[in-house]
Amino acid sequence: MKAVYIAGGAIAVIAFLAVGLFIAQGPQPEIIVPAEKLWAIGPLNITNTLLTSWIVLALIVLIAWLCTRSITLMPGSAQNFIEAVFGFLLGQVEEIAGEKNGRKFFMVIATIFIWVIMNNWFGLFPFFNAVGKTEDVNHHIFETIAEQDEAGTPFEDRDKQGAWLMEDSGGMTVAMPRTTAVEFEVEAGDTAGIATDRYIIFLAETFTDFEPHAAEGAEYGAPAKEDVEAAIAALEANPKAPKVHLADASHGEGESHAGGHHAIPSEALHASVESIEFPGKKLGLVIPFFRGTFSDVNNTLAMGIIAFLCIEFWGFQALGPGYLKKFFNLNGIMSFVGILELLSEFIRVISFCFRLFGNIFAGEVLVLMLTFLMPFLFVDVIYGLELFVGFIQASVFALLTLVFAVGAVEHHGEEEHHDGHEGGEADAHHTPAHQSGAVQAH
Repeated sequence: MKAVYIAGGAIAVIAFLAVGLFIAQGPQPEIIVPAEKLWAIGPLNITNTLLTSWIVLALIVLIAWLCTRSITLMPGSAQNFIEAVFGFLLGQVEEIAGEKNGRKFFMVIATIFIWVIMNNWFGLFPFFNAVGKTEDVNHHIFETIAEQDEAGTPFEDRDKQGAWLMEDSGGMTVAMPRTTAVEFEVEAGDTAGIATDRYIIFLAETFTDFEPHAAEGAEYGAPAKEDVEAAIAALEANPKAPKVHLADASHGEGESHAGGHHAIPSEALHASVESIEFPGKKLGLVIPFFRGTFSDVNNTLAMGIIAFLCIEFWGFQALGPGYLKKFFNLNGIMSFVGILELLSEFIRVISFCFRLFGNIFAGEVLVLMLTFLMPFLFVDVIYGLELFVGFIQASVFALLTLVFAVGAVEHHGEEEHHDGHEGGEADAHHTPAHQSGAVQAH
């Protein structure tokens, strides 16, 4: 019987893999580090990470309102859950910072923890990085070449554009399962005419069985006329392939993608390419509506700056101008130590920023890659790991902020922290002033 169970489990796993690999496998991921722009409101760019953060903020407010709209002395399950979470967080903060400082820091520390963990976990929903608007990569490539032609200068840097083969389905543009990404490259030093010829050959290779033969190694120089003409012929022979419209040809029914730019001269054809029409599949990428908030380094940097400002505020609030003594001290070696302390204060911002960004962005890439390579199996394990990582990153960010805050307010006053642990705040108030000064002197 045990062997039957093992065989049945193995068959189920194989079937699970087969369904994932042949039916549900997504398109080859295109890894883009910066957050993608969705819309613009005046000078403000609305990115997918910004949109996600707004939705998470609304979700947190809604949950807080639902759980606390009718607070009673005999709490229900929702109120009990909220009280348990905040009670636990308050206990942890007070254990590290003492009761007085713990209550002062609690609002910021708890907000950081809840904000980070909610964004991290919300980013694991399956519609993240999957649903969005389509970017017309063909349009972008043609625009880039046209702008370079108008400038009258060759490309200064190597330019690479990635895209998926996408097709219209029920009014939506869909990247089909198992779609392979393609890349079009322009070499540094290429003119707009050479780039246009390369693009025509690239389209023929992508959408048809065409292979250039006239010039071996043509990717390192200008494509041969024979190759460009053969590429256009191959595109014309396939009704679903893109159609290249020359300036001197009839193209009344073709849609111009040049965006108002003049036709681009082809060096191989001795003619100008006015537009390229895509009657069937298109070159495009999905700009997702939703992406993990902290996969954008701008958001983690903002969090690091907020934590830094709170720490410095608490330090000045507790010690006044004396807080600056640990940075600016002219007492021999202590002056050098002060410079190191000052540098470490600002380095903390970078540490906060890239620790959170690196872990969340890496997790997002890992989920995308495993969804493409092995859907329905290994990705489930990674989702469990990402739940844990999301919690750990929220805890680390909040705890580091708390520890640095404790260090800021207890500079030249470390005895208060120990008193808070041993006898509470009441004992600290009964400590004689001269005794406290003696401890500080030592």
